[in-house]
Amino acid sequence: MAETSYSLVGDVALVTLERPDSFNAIDLAVSRSLLSDIDRAGDEARALVITGSGRAFSAGVDLGGLKAKYAAGAPDLAATIRDVFNPIVEGLHGARVPTIAAVNGVAAGAGMGVALACDLRVVAASAYFMSAFINVAVVPDTATSASLPRMVGLSRAMEIAFSGRRVPADEAVAIGLAHRVSDDGAAVGDALAWAAQLADGPTAAYVATRRLLLHGSSHPVVGAIAEEMRVQGEMGARPEHLEAVEAFLGKRPPDFRGV
Repeated sequence: MAETSYSLVGDVALVTLERPDSFNAIDLAVSRSLLSDIDRAGDEARALVITGSGRAFSAGVDLGGLKAKYAAGAPDLAATIRDVFNPIVEGLHGARVPTIAAVNGVAAGAGMGVALACDLRVVAASAYFMSAFINVAVVPDTATSASLPRMVGLSRAMEIAFSGRRVPADEAVAIGLAHRVSDDGAAVGDALAWAAQLADGPTAAYVATRRLLLHGSSHPVVGAIAEEMRVQGEMGARPEHLEAVEAFLGKRPPDFRGV
């Protein structure tokens, strides 16, 4: 079986992690396949949904796959992060379309990091997030050390990271880790419906907005407003903006697919 599967649902790319027997644990092959799918979606789609097969979104690092390395001594976890997980975060942050994680089950450790690296998150009612790193005596990776405190605040991030506990769907929405709770079995369908709405919108503006928000959340205001000015200058010359203004003045819906 392939590490991931890819399909188009209208203008939306649906990518599924396909290792249900290991709760969609991520190794180098999965990482490379997922990155290829993200890039393909940028060519073929106007939005992207990522989910997992079976009962999990992703349990994170494939500890079973590292068993032989542990038997020989301590593995090089920094190399694993460099080769397997950091490229996924960079790929999602640089995706050419808006991204939604359909969290159908547990998103733990690096799996949680992948979900948080997506732009938006829909969570099944029985699903949960878990910063499981502390449970195996390591620290947050896959950009979780940045994304978690940005989303929930430093104090709450400390508690979630120190405890390694489950954060259920309702709490995840309440504290800002996720955006919508779906009935069990409906998360993918709801995410696809949301993504279809995004697909009607100005893709380049979504991507530029993501870039600005990520930049602005970690830079002083002076730097943020300078970057806003630069990017806004680029966006103002794009055909999507000109179409939106023309549609507004003409009292009609904009058609961003036609530009």
